[in-house]
Amino acid sequence: MIPLAASKLPSSRDELARAIDQALRRYVNKSGPMVEVRSRVFPYLDEIAINLDGARFDAVPPPPPPLAGENKPAFEAALIKLSAQNITLRGVPANVQVQAHDVILQKRDDANGQTVLLPQKVRDGHLTISAAQMALEQALANFIDREALPHGINIEQVRLAVRERGRRSLAAEVRVQARKLFLRAKIDIYAQLDIDDVFVARLSQLQCKSSGMVGTRACSILQPHLDRFEGKSFPLKSLPLGGGELHDLRIAVTDTVEINLDFGSA
Repeated sequence: MIPLAASKLPSSRDELARAIDQALRRYVNKSGPMVEVRSRVFPYLDEIAINLDGARFDAVPPPPPPLAGENKPAFEAALIKLSAQNITLRGVPANVQVQAHDVILQKRDDANGQTVLLPQKVRDGHLTISAAQMALEQALANFIDREALPHGINIEQVRLAVRERGRRSLAAEVRVQARKLFLRAKIDIYAQLDIDDVFVARLSQLQCKSSGMVGTRACSILQPHLDRFEGKSFPLKSLPLGGGELHDLRIAVTDTVEINLDFGSA
């Protein structure tokens, strides 16, 4: 879904670019122009390019208002692309790249009377989400430190190791070294993610292990929270992919964790 800061369809490429840009600024903290629209014969669009590089999302974006009315024809775009390199979502770093070809867009109004564009059909598309392990480790360390400090626990070290177990599988290990007064503890947390042939993701092997009084106490508090997610499954085919279906998914892990998705109607 592409929001527009307008109550009717724009009548030129520049007006369309401004409407998308203004709508995105409700959710995104970023300076400079974010949207470029190329079109030789409007309303047939050669390209919609959205640039969110370096943007900060200080809070999870609120859900969009419910839609009202009926879908109506709007635009056809040869290419829609999104670049979101070096973004942060509540302090978590990530990179996102999306490309979609031969997209048919329909118009619909939301409950506030604002126009949104809905992809009805996508010939083919590609989505890449990635993050450096060191950046994820630092974000995780900051989170754990904030949570531990009110309990008088000092976090001395956090280490994250993600490894690839297969084309659609990965495992993660978090090692935490903590201190409370004169007592130290080493805590190990494990998790595994597997995605099957019908693109259902499942979490498993969520465990907290430690020894000593402080570590054992910490795991006794943490393990029930981990148990809530043990065996949980998430059908990835339900992802909103602009009218397309998920065709393939690949996971690659080096010093960066990368997930690639191919989708479309073709």
